[in-house]
Amino acid sequence: MEEQKIILSFGNEELKATMENNGTAADFVKRLPLKLDMRDLYKREKFAKVHGLHVDQTVSSHDKGDISYWTPGQALVIYYKDSNEYISGLVKIGEITEGVEVLENYPGNIEVTIDIEER
Repeated sequence: MEEQKIILSFGNEELKATMENNGTAADFVKRLPLKLDMRDLYKREKFAKVHGLHVDQTVSSHDKGDISYWTPGQALVIYYKDSNEYISGLVKIGEITEGVEVLENYPGNIEVTIDIEER
């Protein structure tokens, strides 16, 4: 199966991401395009509520650049800084391939448009 690519746009920025090959990621891609008001948490991640995604096997770790679905809060989360915190109930659905640190320049809430990358 071919890799699914998406684009996250906010401000004057555009970040590209590669989606995981799992049911949660596939369910999320079916909902695109989406415009989300993403809130900042702990100056390391942006999150927004996304209700009702199919849930695959969860993990308890994340890396900088991961796009995850946090199942207890039904939230899409983008990690832009590393942390060694244990967070249960995560499903990794994608990874920003470059430039994720740009999110550090956008404190507070931001409006993010997420869409499938045109080929």
